[in-house]
Amino acid sequence: MKNSRTKKVNVREIFNPTLFWDAEDIDLEKNSSYIIARVLDFGDEKDVATLRAIYPDEKIKEVIKKRRGLMPKTAKFWAVYFGIPLKEIACLKMYHQKMRSK
Repeated sequence: MKNSRTKKVNVREIFNPTLFWDAEDIDLEKNSSYIIARVLDFGDEKDVATLRAIYPDEKIKEVIKKRRGLMPKTAKFWAVYFGIPLKEIACLKMYHQKMRSK
């Protein structure tokens, strides 16, 4: 994390409140994967800019690669953006296995 804050913050005050309708106080470090995935899936340009100000690109790339719950279209977009090979994206593993078997 760029800002070494480990206290809980109200993510509705940092990002668009509709992104985190189901959460309030969240630890930015402990819940980083959840926060990053939610913003990448549903956030706008301002939310993504805020996200990138909080977390380094390496952490964001790690979430893109490992988060199985990331929406496939989101993962594909960000994989192209960051130059990550699609075969390294966990949420696309089943998709690529099906495509190879056809």
